[in-house]
Amino acid sequence: MWIILNSLSADENIMIIIVVIILVFIVLLIYRRFKTSVIKYFPIDTNKMERRNFENRYNEYRKSIEWKNLSDSALKRANYKCEICGQPAQVVHHKSYPSSFKDDNLDNLLVLCNKCHYKIHRSQIEYKKRETLFSESVLSGKQHFRIEVKEARNQSKYIVISEMRADEKGRSDDIRIIIFEDSLDILIKVLNKAISYIKSKGK
Repeated sequence: MWIILNSLSADENIMIIIVVIILVFIVLLIYRRFKTSVIKYFPIDTNKMERRNFENRYNEYRKSIEWKNLSDSALKRANYKCEICGQPAQVVHHKSYPSSFKDDNLDNLLVLCNKCHYKIHRSQIEYKKRETLFSESVLSGKQHFRIEVKEARNQSKYIVISEMRADEKGRSDDIRIIIFEDSLDILIKVLNKAISYIKSKGK
């Protein structure tokens, strides 16, 4: 190709380049016009594209402050130890990937060492659902709360307070607060102060 171009004059080379550009432009127009037919006969691996798109969104989510706060809570719940074997924690694992990362929650996470993480991904280990020791709903006007006591695999207990809401399309949009056992005493003191303040101002 280069030998042919070198043997031509400058004007002829320019003409060839212009013709190539025009041909490329025509091919693009034809592709846009008959895109559906082209994809039908030359199918694209949509699963691969969807997987790549999810991986990009997941990687972005793992950089977010929401993920940092949630994974920190999971590590604290597990006392920074693998919830399978008790070795030092190295990974915060998703039991299942939520369709929307805003729906991600502490119950969907498992704290693991690298060895147990490897085994779980190869279905060599099964994990049991985290046990709920206590659950009660509280209705107050338009607000609906659910209070649960759960037990982590290291036997430490924690409270989950959820404000159960629905968005404009009726989808669940819970707001969760996680309270760990070692924070209860100080939280109760602060709550009692806040309640006393409200009652004193109401008189």
